[in-house]
Amino acid sequence: MSNAAEQVSKLSAESGVRLLGRVKWFDAVKGYGFVVPESVEGVILHQDVMMHVSCLRAYGESAADEGARIVCDIVERERGWQVLNIIEMDRPKTSIMRDRGEAVVYERVIVKWFNAAQGFGFVNRPNDGADIFIHISVMRKAGIDTLETGMEIDVVTGRGQKGENVIVVKK
Repeated sequence: MSNAAEQVSKLSAESGVRLLGRVKWFDAVKGYGFVVPESVEGVILHQDVMMHVSCLRAYGESAADEGARIVCDIVERERGWQVLNIIEMDRPKTSIMRDRGEAVVYERVIVKWFNAAQGFGFVNRPNDGADIFIHISVMRKAGIDTLETGMEIDVVTGRGQKGENVIVVKK
């Protein structure tokens, strides 16, 4: 049996533990992200669970929004807990908008500050001091690595667990 066939056989033989949680973040460019567990069957889990893009693709999606509700099976492997397969997940907001025939409406915002080393920052609408969170994973989807204070960019925002955040950046 070839090495690839052995891996497929091993994966299909794995059985997971059911997890209910929320997507912490997902970076499509890196190909992974993390899920924060809210409830896990038969296991006490005090750590985030890694989710690889292959699980999303097998589910029929290529991205996941911060704060999205997720039901999945997880397994403990050499590097820690990982998503084995997704049972149910809130669809990405931009996918829902496209399916409804809605145009994705961008708005102009101004970068308040961004720290590339930490991978996040904040933007504001002109004439509005309310901070809107922006994560580097959203920028990478648009091919952007960093932002400069005062820069103007076009974005789509949404609501996450911790408030308003950027879900799409236009390049």
